[in-house]
Amino acid sequence: MSDAGVMEDVAEDTLAETAVEDCPSAGVGRGGAGIDGTAGVIDAAALDASGDTCGSIETMPVAAGSAVDASRLTDAERALMTRADQWLAAHADEFERTLARWVAVPSICDDGYAGGEAADDGGAANDGRPTPLGPAVADMFDVASEDMRAMGLAPCNHGGYALSAAVESGDSRFDLEVGGEDEIALVGHLDVVPAGDGWTRPPFALTREGEFVFGRGVHDCKGPSLVNLFVLRMIRDLDVPMRHRVRALMGGGEETRMNDLRGYLAREQAAGFSLVTDGPFPVNYGQKGILQITMSVPAPGIWRHFAAGSAANAVPGEASIELSGISGVAVESAIAESSERYRETVRWDAAARTLHAQGIAGHAAFQDGTVSAIMLLTGFLAESGLLDGPDHVAELATARALFAIAQSKDGRGLGIACEDESGPLSFNLGRVMPDAEGVSETDGNADPLNSAEFGAPNGSVGAEASGDNASAETPGERLRLQCDSRYPVSGNGPDIERTLRATVAAMPADWDVRVESVHDEPAYRIDPDGVECRTLTRAFNDFFDADKQPFTMGGGTHSRLLPRSVTFGADFWYMEDIARKAGHPAKPASMGEDEGGAHSADECVNTANLLTAAKLYLLALTRLDGMLE
Repeated sequence: MSDAGVMEDVAEDTLAETAVEDCPSAGVGRGGAGIDGTAGVIDAAALDASGDTCGSIETMPVAAGSAVDASRLTDAERALMTRADQWLAAHADEFERTLARWVAVPSICDDGYAGGEAADDGGAANDGRPTPLGPAVADMFDVASEDMRAMGLAPCNHGGYALSAAVESGDSRFDLEVGGEDEIALVGHLDVVPAGDGWTRPPFALTREGEFVFGRGVHDCKGPSLVNLFVLRMIRDLDVPMRHRVRALMGGGEETRMNDLRGYLAREQAAGFSLVTDGPFPVNYGQKGILQITMSVPAPGIWRHFAAGSAANAVPGEASIELSGISGVAVESAIAESSERYRETVRWDAAARTLHAQGIAGHAAFQDGTVSAIMLLTGFLAESGLLDGPDHVAELATARALFAIAQSKDGRGLGIACEDESGPLSFNLGRVMPDAEGVSETDGNADPLNSAEFGAPNGSVGAEASGDNASAETPGERLRLQCDSRYPVSGNGPDIERTLRATVAAMPADWDVRVESVHDEPAYRIDPDGVECRTLTRAFNDFFDADKQPFTMGGGTHSRLLPRSVTFGADFWYMEDIARKAGHPAKPASMGEDEGGAHSADECVNTANLLTAAKLYLLALTRLDGMLE
């Protein structure tokens, strides 16, 4: 994700606003003066109905040059940054209005929506729209396409997998060439993870509090994707000379299997260079490999209907379970006599006969400061003595199995711990749910793109490794565990999978833990001394008068699928020193390190910092334009 001199003139001529079809698209209009609005929850529905103000949103001013050390820029660059400040200040209200519309769409990707019935038409099964990633993503593309047209940008829908617009020679047209060496792409995504638990603000309504706006996707990655469109407009409106065509590309399935870019690249050629705006600053040149793992355990008694968490790549912040056949007095006594960890996080609702655990949610790739509620709940049940005795033998075995898996944050308990200069392996049990259809080794997390169109995924569903466990179960007899592991850039996914399977096979027989499927996204790395990394690093350091160096991370972005790319912002979340140089804090003072970030409850972003990132991207693109062939 992240992530001038005069006001934009509003063109009076507007082409017919027809529905956006497969690229090339039809219809583009100009529009876009900013609006005044109100603090608090921003009513996107009212905006849709009226196209006018929703109150008085107190948008924060753009940092007018305070982030730039003028001595490290050329005269032309200093003049461009001044004009960019003026342009962004004139369009700040419009930015927030548009972001409110986008956040109002719960655009959660459904990779399995099209199934096998729409393989030939990209999944066109919803009102004639291409919907390979599900109707929610298609709805998001419709809203974004409408806003792009209002900005004077020509939207291209790439078979329902991605949406884009490009500017070349000061113009945005639907018939511009897609990809190739003459193109630089700014890449984000418009899908989001589920809201999950623990929100104190509405997840799908933009809420402003001081300098920050809250809502699912403001940070990852609707806010940065909107930044990319604003960068295109600045290139056009400020008449910035560019040898390369610049495209803003927004996928619709990054948070799940990244099938969005797989579908896009099956139809289009990649840009000569891609700048992915879906992570931290400065330059990210390497990303850990990702194993998406489905496991299963038995679901006897109290576990039969247990469900917790929202996604494999999100640390669950809340978990609860109904305890039938267990005395409420015994539960309260067990909590009172337990360790401090459980006394402070586990509570009993006697009226509902439900045990609750409160953790700290966050992104599976950045687990420092997070606490898994599934780990707390299962650990309490495994250690408290509540499940001792002959009536709860099977239930206790499942509690112990779940606890062993959930507490293995570094993979040590699963035998897969390892590390290198990119950091240690991480593991997260993000979601548990009853199996409604019966688990077998050949379903689970199977990749819907395992087809002739895209080729087999980089993973195994090794039925041969499971032996007798491969047979299907009766629905409801097992729990399905969705897990996420990030392994070091020097690691080997198949080797880690083999070790995981061997460790699971050696677990106590009464736990009956099974590895149902493993999907491997190999690690990604680009030369940190290459011209792209050096150019972007210098642009960042010149812009902020800093001395930051390229880095690796556990987060996974579209960079790993693009042949020549880096991830470069638009996120200052972990760079408070840089955010302060820009004149605005990176995160609310009341929030801890992993509260309010990507995949967390109360996801938030400082909009002034997003607009600062837009200026930085403009500078970086002008330099890349001169350095790339």
